Amino acid sequence: MAEAPRHDHSLEALGRRIREARTAVDRCRNQQVARDELADARHELMLALQAYAAALERKNLPVPWRMQAELKLHRDLFDR
Repeated sequence: MAEAPRHDHSLEALGRRIREARTAVDRCRNQQVARDELADARHELMLALQAYAAALERKNLPVPWRMQAELKLHRDLFDR
């Protein structure tokens, strides 16, 4: 599931990355997949959320509280 690093750091591209990652997580939840595949999809979603939040912070824009909460949830899943 590893892909080449993404170099387009525009908010539009980062938002698209989040949507794609969410779709992958949903697909894994609704299909019979290996546990590792779901974990990989969730990890990619966490990375996408982190990248988007970092881009907002670099632009001195606020990170929406729902995104902060979602990111915390995913970080907590991986800190277990």
